[in-house]
Amino acid sequence: MNREEFGKALKGHDWYYAYSDDHRVWQRGKQRSSALRSQHAQLECPFDMHMLRKWAHSMIVDQFAEEEPGEWYRQPRKYKSVAPCTRANLITQKEYDEVTLWMSLGASIEGVSQIV
Repeated sequence: MNREEFGKALKGHDWYYAYSDDHRVWQRGKQRSSALRSQHAQLECPFDMHMLRKWAHSMIVDQFAEEEPGEWYRQPRKYKSVAPCTRANLITQKEYDEVTLWMSLGASIEGVSQIV
């Protein structure tokens, strides 16, 4: 797996598999998570998995607003029932771009468009 494939796998990963009531979903998620961590180490990725999760979900602070103290929501907010996140769960545009650049090194033009 190269960086481009790793980026696609991160974006397609079910980061919330642990919340599933279905043991098969949990098992599959656990296996994929383990494979991603192994690939992370093999590629010597300079970003930790927490940063990569934020990157995969495009949790960019510029796209959020703090509506209540400590409660950040993606803007524009479409639904009232969406749970907030904390500032610690957001990254800057610069951090997002750094991860994207690292993922896209050696990728084809088509591959870069699928990563971003």
